[in-house]
Amino acid sequence: MQLICHFTVSDFDRWRSAWDADHEARTQAGLTVLQLWRGPDDGTRAHALLSVNNRAHAQAWIDRSDALSGDDAGTVSDSSYHFVTTA
Repeated sequence: MQLICHFTVSDFDRWRSAWDADHEARTQAGLTVLQLWRGPDDGTRAHALLSVNNRAHAQAWIDRSDALSGDDAGTVSDSSYHFVTTA
C-alpha cells in the first residue's frame, strides 16, 4: 500500500526542511518516502509518495497534530492524502 500526500506551500524550501526533520516520526509510523515532487511552475505545490507497512500507524501519523500541516514550519495552507494500492 502507498500513501500519496499533496500540499500547497508558501515556501518549498522551508517546507522541505520541516518535512526532512519529521523523518524519525515517519519511520516510526512504518512509512518510507519513495518520491517527493515539487510543482514546476511556482514552487507552491509539493507531493509525496510513501510506502505504508501498517495503515493504522500511517493514519496515526497523519492524525497526530495534523502531521500533514502541523509540522510544516508554517508553510502549508492546504493538504490532502490518499491511501492507494496497485490496480
